[in-house]
Amino acid sequence: MLEKIPVETQWKITAQSLTGVYVALAKVLAPTLGTEKWREISDNIFAGGAKMAFPQIKEAFNIPVEDAIGATNLAKIVATLQMGPEFEWEDVEESPERVVWRVTKCPWWERYNELELKPELRICDSSAEAWGDGGLKAINPKLTLKMGKAMPKGDPYCEHIIEFKK
Repeated sequence: MLEKIPVETQWKITAQSLTGVYVALAKVLAPTLGTEKWREISDNIFAGGAKMAFPQIKEAFNIPVEDAIGATNLAKIVATLQMGPEFEWEDVEESPERVVWRVTKCPWWERYNELELKPELRICDSSAEAWGDGGLKAINPKLTLKMGKAMPKGDPYCEHIIEFKK
């Protein structure tokens, strides 16, 4: 039966399920633990996953990360593999030292809305920064990721700024 389900559909359902489980967990744990403790746990989960995924995917696909452009390409691949086909972005600025890209459709944000997570518990900007910074530093300590604009702060998109320090 499974072979009758297109791989793209399988991937989409799996990614939506995984992001949904996390948001459902946030609905239960954040009010119990408090937002700051939940933020600490969430940031550690995201950073830990990225520290494993970034080097693994970089090596598996031989992705060069000698500057901010290469690092951004890797970050987008890792994000898409972890979040599924729902994840969409647009490029804003690109140089070897600095890249800015916007997330225009985010599976986390979609699940937050579907599962009606309270606005004060939507801490994905912090976790996304921990994810990117942790993953990038795992492959090159000269790389950083910082969040510019963020949907949890009322912005229409999230903005990721990747910088390469010489």
